[in-house]
Amino acid sequence: MQSQAYSNLDFEARINKTKQLNTLYNPVIFNTKNSTEKQKLADLLNKNIHIQIFDSIEAQIEELIKCLNPGIQPIELKSLAKKHLGNTPLADYGLWVYYPWSEKLVHLLDEEEFVIVRTNRNKHKITAEEQLILSKKKIGVMGLSVGQSVSLTLAIERGFGELRIADFDELDLSNLNRIRTGVHNIHLQKTVIVAREIAEMDPYLKVICFHEGITEQNIDAFLTENGKLDLLIDECDSFDVKISAREKAKTLQIPVLMEGSDRCTIDIERFDLEPDRPVLHGYVSNMDMSVFKTLKSLDEKLPYIAPVTGVETLSPRMKASAIEIMTTISTWPQLASAVTYGGGITADLSRKILLGSLKVSGRFFIDIDELITDEKPLQHTKGEERTKQLSIEEIENYLSVRQFNKDGERELLSQELIRKLITAAGKAPSGGNNQPWHWHYEQGNLHLFMNKNVSGAYLDPDYISSYTSLGASIENLLLEAAVNGLGVTWKFTPEHFPEHIALFNFKGKHEANEVEKSLAAGIGDRHTNRKTGLTQEISTADLEQLKFITETENIRLQWLTGAEDRTVLGDISGEADLLRMFIPAAHEDFIKKEMRWNKEEIIETEDGIGINTLDLSNNDQIGLRLMKDEKAVQFLKKIKGGLAFKKLALKQFQSSPAIGLITLSESNPLNYLKGGMAVEKMWLAATALGYQIHPVNVPLIFFYKNNFQELNDLPEESRKQIFILHQKFKHLFKITDNIAEIFLFRIFKAESSPQRTIRKPLNKTLSIGTA
Repeated sequence: MQSQAYSNLDFEARINKTKQLNTLYNPVIFNTKNSTEKQKLADLLNKNIHIQIFDSIEAQIEELIKCLNPGIQPIELKSLAKKHLGNTPLADYGLWVYYPWSEKLVHLLDEEEFVIVRTNRNKHKITAEEQLILSKKKIGVMGLSVGQSVSLTLAIERGFGELRIADFDELDLSNLNRIRTGVHNIHLQKTVIVAREIAEMDPYLKVICFHEGITEQNIDAFLTENGKLDLLIDECDSFDVKISAREKAKTLQIPVLMEGSDRCTIDIERFDLEPDRPVLHGYVSNMDMSVFKTLKSLDEKLPYIAPVTGVETLSPRMKASAIEIMTTISTWPQLASAVTYGGGITADLSRKILLGSLKVSGRFFIDIDELITDEKPLQHTKGEERTKQLSIEEIENYLSVRQFNKDGERELLSQELIRKLITAAGKAPSGGNNQPWHWHYEQGNLHLFMNKNVSGAYLDPDYISSYTSLGASIENLLLEAAVNGLGVTWKFTPEHFPEHIALFNFKGKHEANEVEKSLAAGIGDRHTNRKTGLTQEISTADLEQLKFITETENIRLQWLTGAEDRTVLGDISGEADLLRMFIPAAHEDFIKKEMRWNKEEIIETEDGIGINTLDLSNNDQIGLRLMKDEKAVQFLKKIKGGLAFKKLALKQFQSSPAIGLITLSESNPLNYLKGGMAVEKMWLAATALGYQIHPVNVPLIFFYKNNFQELNDLPEESRKQIFILHQKFKHLFKITDNIAEIFLFRIFKAESSPQRTIRKPLNKTLSIGTA
C-alpha cells in the first residue's frame, strides 16, 4: 500500500531511484587527507542529507593498538592511541567508505590496519604468514544459494584476495529459507546481494561479479582473466555447467571443491595434483554431457543427474523429498542450517587446499545425523539368506509318497527328457521371482516340493503366492509333457502340504491337441510386462477366448473394461503399493528379498526381480531406488507423501483396455494351486494372441492377510485402510467375502520387455536320485 506521506509522483520517483541503485555493489572510498576527495565527500553530504554517518575510528585505533601490543595495560591505551594518531586530525585518519545502496557512510582504518584488526582473532588458527598467502589467492564460486554462505564465510575469514562470483538468478521470496538477507532484496541479483554483503563487512576485498552466471562465452574469463583461479567452488544447479567447468578446470589444473547441503556431501577434485583424474571421480565418464542442455524432461535428465548427486547416498528426508518433487513440492529442498554448516565446512577445506595442507581427492560425507544421534536400541535383523536347495534329508522325508502304479508299470525317463520338462516348468511366473519349486526324480516318480527356504515372505502369507506359482509350474510341466508325447498320471498331495505338493509318473503316449500345442509354444515367450501400454481397445472375442481357456470347475475369470472402474482399481493398486512400502516388514522383504538392485546381485542370487526388468522410466526407477531407505520411507509416510507411486499405478490401469481377476469359490491351498494352473493357461493364451500381462497381486495379498491369515502383524491403521480398499474392490467385481481372489492383472498391447527375470539353473531346482 502507498504511504500517505508521499504523493503518487513522489512515491514512484523513489521506487525508480531504488531500482537505479539495484545494480550498485561497489562502495565509494574517500581519503580525506587528499583535498580533492575531501571536497567530493563534502559535496556528497550536502547533496544527500539522508546519509547516515558511522564514525567509530577512535575505538578502532585503540583496538589496533591492542592488536599490535597484546600485553598493553588499559591505562596506557589512550596515550598510545594518541601517539599513534600523531598530527593527523581524527576526522582525516583512515578512510571514509560510502555505501550508496544504503546511504551509509562509515569511517574505517585504512586497508593495512583494517586487515590487522579484522584478522587478529584468526591467530593462530591462521598464522600471519598463512593469512598473507590467502590474501593473494583467487577463488571462483559458481551458484549463490549455497554459494552465498560459502562466499560470506570465506570473506569473514579473509580466505582470499579476489573472489569471482557467478549466478544469473534473482532472489525469490522462497530463497529466504536458506539465504541470509533481508526482504528488501527480493528480486535483486544474487551476485549484487553477495557483493554488497562482503563490501559491508570488508570494503577492501576484491569481488568480481558475473551477473549472467556461467556461460560458454564467459567461462574462460571466469577461470583465467586477471590470472588463473587457485580454486573453483561449484555450488551451481546446472549439471552441464558442472561438467563443462570441471573439464576446463582439469585442463587448467585448477582444483575443484563442491559441497552439497544434504548430508554435507563434499567433492574434492585435485586436478592441480592429479591432472589425469577423471571428472567427478569417473561417475559420468560414460556419458556425453554435451547433450544435457538439449534435454527437456526430468526423465531424460535423470541419468545424468543421478551420478552427480548420488541416489543411494542421499539423506532419508532428501530421498523422500526427491520422490515428492513435482507432486507436493516443486524443487529440491535445502535448509539454512545445512547451508550455513556447509558454508563453514567449504571455507575450512578451501583454506586447507590453498595452503597445501590437504591434498586428498574424493567424495566425503560429514553427516550430523550420523555423527550425533541417540543411541539406537538393538534390533533383531532378519536373516538375508539367499536361495538354498532342499537338502537330501528334506527330500528323503517325503520319498515315502509313492507312485500310483505298481512297480514296473511306470516308465523311466531319460535325464535329458526330465531336464527338458523341468526347464519348461521353471519358466513359470512366481511372486517376486522366488521360484519356490524343487523337483526330485527317482525310480520313475517325479516329486514336486515347495522350497520353503525361499517361500513365506511377508507378501506370501500362508504360502498362497507360492502355491499359485507352483500351480503355474505344474501347468508348464504338463504342457511340455503333452507336446513330447508323454502320458502323465499325477495328483496333488494335500496331506503333505506345504512341503510336498504333487507326485507325477509317466506311462504310455499322449497326442497333444491344438490348444496344448499353442499354449506350450508360448512358454518361452511368456513374461511379465510392466509398461504403460498402448491405449487401444481389446476385442470382445479375445476376452471371451481367454475366459473359455481359463474357466474350469469353479474357476472364474472376470473382466473390467470401463474407464471409471479401471481408475478406481488404479487407485486401489497405488494405495496397496504405498502400504507395502510403509509397513516396515513388507518394505524389508521387498528391498532385501525380492528386488535385485544391480547385475552383481542378479548373478549372485539367480532369483528376485532385477530393477532393469521393471520397464520403468528413469524417473520412476530412481524413485524406487530412493525407497530402499527405510528412514526415507517412514518420513514419506509421516508427510503423507508418495503420490508419484499412486500416479504410476493409475497411469498403468488407465492405459490398459481391460483388467482381469481370476477367483475360486473358497480360499485354501489346493484352490491356489489350481488357480495357478489356470493363471498360466490364461497367460500363455494371451501371449499367443499378442497381449502383454502385468500381475497386480499386492492388493489381493493384503486382502488375504486382513481376512484369512490368523497370525499377521498388520498395524490397526493399515487394517482399516485395507478394509476400505477391499470393500471398493468387491463392489467392482461383485464378489463375496468367501471368494479366493487368486490373480489380478492388466492386459494390454505393447512391445515385449527387453529384459527378463533370471532363472535358477537346473542343478538348483532339480535333483535326480540314484536308487
